[in-house]
Amino acid sequence: MSFEFICLGTGCPVATPERMGPAHLVIADDTKILIDCGSGVTQRLVQAGTRGADLDALIVTHYHSDHVIDFWQLIVSSWHQGRTKPWRVIATAPAITHMQKQIESFGDEIKLRIAHEHRPSTEGLRVMFEELGEHTLTFPHLTITPFAVDHRPVTPAFGLIFESSGRKLVFSGDTAPCDTLSHAARDADLLVQEVFVDREMQPIPGVRSADTVASVMAYHTTPAQAAALATGSRVRALMLTHIVPPAADRSALLREIRVGYAGPAIIGEDLMRFDVVNRMIRAGQTILAL
Repeated sequence: MSFEFICLGTGCPVATPERMGPAHLVIADDTKILIDCGSGVTQRLVQAGTRGADLDALIVTHYHSDHVIDFWQLIVSSWHQGRTKPWRVIATAPAITHMQKQIESFGDEIKLRIAHEHRPSTEGLRVMFEELGEHTLTFPHLTITPFAVDHRPVTPAFGLIFESSGRKLVFSGDTAPCDTLSHAARDADLLVQEVFVDREMQPIPGVRSADTVASVMAYHTTPAQAAALATGSRVRALMLTHIVPPAADRSALLREIRVGYAGPAIIGEDLMRFDVVNRMIRAGQTILAL
């Protein structure tokens, strides 16, 4: 039995070639679930050796532009890859409304493609939306339990518990520290936690004010808070993602985490893979057992 977590995009709305927008992939045997569809997700899927055409579902954790910006690109590129089954998209109601508008905005263009390109099927362009809520989703070899998190004023917003092969992986989603996340993360084999590196987010004239920094930090999690959460919830390993700012000093960030968390701590990088069953990380040609 295989159970893998793959970082496709570990960044945020700030553009950088090193970190694509928020997107992560969970694979449990033959089941493949995409979490969010940030910028560059289709390219990262190919680099990770997975076709969008073969995904079983897309889950969108909340409605923020960096989590839905490449939705239509994902649909069309997967159709070009030969997808022949409709999409199952499980998302919050505000995200669904936006994605439906994306589909509508390209309606005239896709009709031209269908008429001119004569592809074998149009099923891969059909999207079946389901509203994301606090009810368990069941797939072959994998169960997913969404839980509400605190990303106010963005509501609703969810984290996700993935369980397979007797292992538990918790994905925080975008959130400030909250009791629901602490409870969900209890005894997790891996907690994938968003992080706002407050030490590096100083005001910059014309870019962000002190009020901007305070407001953004209020609905994210600082390194000290992430470490405290991981320790309090007794997680076996902590991986950081959705890194703000994306060019944050990695060594300094790990030192901050070490102050409050003694377990294995990982700075997520695009295309990094975590084998949840065997507790092994692969980054390029490097393999590390925890």
